Amino acid sequence: MRYKKVILCALLLLGIGLTGIKAQSMYVKEHSGIQTPYTLSSIKKLTFAGANMTVNKASGSDDSYVLSEIQYLSFTDFTTDVPLYDKQENSTINLYPNPVIDQLQISYETLKEGNAKVEIVDVQGKVLYQQTMISQNLPTGQAGGTNHAVIPVSQLSKGLYVCLLQSDDKIEIIKFLKN
Repeated sequence: MRYKKVILCALLLLGIGLTGIKAQSMYVKEHSGIQTPYTLSSIKKLTFAGANMTVNKASGSDDSYVLSEIQYLSFTDFTTDVPLYDKQENSTINLYPNPVIDQLQISYETLKEGNAKVEIVDVQGKVLYQQTMISQNLPTGQAGGTNHAVIPVSQLSKGLYVCLLQSDDKIEIIKFLKN
């Protein structure tokens, strides 16, 4: 089961893409306490065969790990607390806290009054939560503005999720972690 979690985590983070992640490195920490950093530009590919993970480097050399010896695979350097996710540039949506435990706070900007649809989707594409909200007017009576919502996520399992917000004829996507 542990092998599947490590493989799934690696595939999801690499497969979904690193567009929303401001990370420049990947870290492999073994149960022995050794943490090995890799710059993302130095990784050609990750492969999983049997009970092993191999990091194929652009230089042509490979590093191999026994999956049962890996404590975690991360894009955060836990020794320096470099954040995993930041708000995406040009985004009108902000999620916090990230990682989340019980309630995900959403702050989003709209250009006009109307409906906004929020969905929480798992990595397999299954919609786990859906809510339609009405974007509020600004106090001055102008349309649009900053809106807030609270999404209960305590029932979700730990892992990576995607929040989709559809408003003003556009869709924004931000990844978040559930602890």
